[in-house]
Amino acid sequence: MNRPNKKCLVLTTVNKPTEAIRKFLKTGYDVIVVGDRKTPGDYRSLDCEFLDIDAQRKQYPKISRLLPMDSYSRKNIGYLHAMRNGYDVIAESDDDNIPYDGWGRLDHAFSHTVVAPKYPNLYSLFTDEPIWPRGFPLEKIRAGEKIVIEDTPPGPPPGENGKPFVIQSLVDGDPDVDAIHRLVFGTREEFRFGQGAYLLNRGVLSPFNTQNTFWIDRRAFPFLYLPATVSFRSCDILKSFVAQNGIWQRGGRLAFVAASARQQRNPHDLAADFQSELPIYLGFDKTMQALSSARLRGNDDDLRVMYRALYESEVVQEQELRIVDEWLEATTR
Repeated sequence: MNRPNKKCLVLTTVNKPTEAIRKFLKTGYDVIVVGDRKTPGDYRSLDCEFLDIDAQRKQYPKISRLLPMDSYSRKNIGYLHAMRNGYDVIAESDDDNIPYDGWGRLDHAFSHTVVAPKYPNLYSLFTDEPIWPRGFPLEKIRAGEKIVIEDTPPGPPPGENGKPFVIQSLVDGDPDVDAIHRLVFGTREEFRFGQGAYLLNRGVLSPFNTQNTFWIDRRAFPFLYLPATVSFRSCDILKSFVAQNGIWQRGGRLAFVAASARQQRNPHDLAADFQSELPIYLGFDKTMQALSSARLRGNDDDLRVMYRALYESEVVQEQELRIVDEWLEATTR
């Protein structure tokens, strides 16, 4: 583990090793698998770092105790493990995203920057199909707001060393849309996005997920934190909103690029997904107001400041603040 390329992939699973995981093991990225109570022990025989519950309790006792069991938020332990082991790039995905050949390359040419509107439907830059990302505000779906794109000046964007801090790579097959889209339009397992690579200007915000995402600057790593006191289908979306506000203060940006994997989606109950996504739809404005009210200073403590604001706006629960405190302590040990 921890080979010289300093790149790793963090994922969670309760399933036996899938086709996706076996292919990820051949990408050149070290693979960190975070287990839960239902995760089988098969991963101990694979060429990966398997953090089962016992390993989590032993290596990260405080945050392991604070995080709920049977929760996607236990992925936080994988992020901590990656940071403590000195990785420069932390990718994240799921066990049902099958990587294409060339997955994990980071040499994208960002010649276009999205400068408006404030909340663009980024999927519309990659397809003419009526599709939007999970977490996109519903009232914007039919608003028809034109996305304004400017040429990215040659050379490094200010403060970014020529690259964004976070890259969201899309996923073909059954992409990450919300339950409303699937209930209305059905599921298209062979969907394909087009090509493209776009930077988002500071202040231009889009939800991104944890399905096929690359954190490529250490200054973004504190914002890997995945909230534990919100619903499963909204936790990574809230994380994305917090992260963008955090990295803007450090001169960073988010980027979207073409698909590098195909999702062969695990079984889902769409009605349950819809219920789990409701906090995103109903609390969007409240979340944006809370984050805009937070006084950020461009340091790690910005995470604490934002979650305090989210707690005061009743977006997260009080337990979230205790976990965030431990997360920040753990990232500096």
